[in-house]
Order: sequence, then C-alpha cells, then structure tokens
Amino acid sequence: MFTSFLKEAVAWLKVGVHGIKRKNAAAGEPLDYSHYLRLRKQGSLYGGFAYVYAERSSINLRLSYTEEELQAMGISSARVLSTGPHAYRISVDLTDQSLDEALRLARIAYDAT
Repeated sequence: MFTSFLKEAVAWLKVGVHGIKRKNAAAGEPLDYSHYLRLRKQGSLYGGFAYVYAERSSINLRLSYTEEELQAMGISSARVLSTGPHAYRISVDLTDQSLDEALRLARIAYDAT
C-alpha cells in the first residue's frame, strides 16, 4: 500500500519527495530518507503536505480536522493525533480499505499547500 500511495501522489503536478535534515547532522551531510519521506508541492511556501512512513505503512497529513469533521466527510480510516505539530494531526494507516481515503485526504492537503 505504501508504494501504491506514493505512485499516485507523486504523479500530481509539482510533487517532490524529500528526506529530512537530522537535527544532529553535520554540515553538508545528505538528507536522510530512512525514517520517512516528505511529500511537498514544489514552489509552495508550506512544508510537506504528507509525511509517509514506510516501516509502519502510514501517513501523516497537513490537515487539522476533528473526528466529527472526518466522519461528516465520510472518512472512517483516519484518526486525529493528540501529539506532534498541530498542522499534521491526521494520520491514516495504509491498507487495502484505507488507500482511497488516504489519497482523498492527501489531495485535500496538497490542494491546500
């Protein structure tokens, strides 16, 4: 499901896949792609619209909906996180059943950035 999600999301206009700069990284050290991938719309002043974790096959999205708002949208596979940056509070575990909802939410986050 991880690769299916990436295949679709990176096909959207101007989407780049980025690693992260570790806090303890030395000057000139390359980006780290081992923990998660950051999907970002090129030219956007915002950070990534989605953070994709291969190891646990989940994504965190730049969305801050409540559980009630997600339910009203017909989204049943997402959950609201109580920790981490407020802008990235929606998480989805990627499964056969959740892939379409994850892509739908990722598109909303992409369009908002």
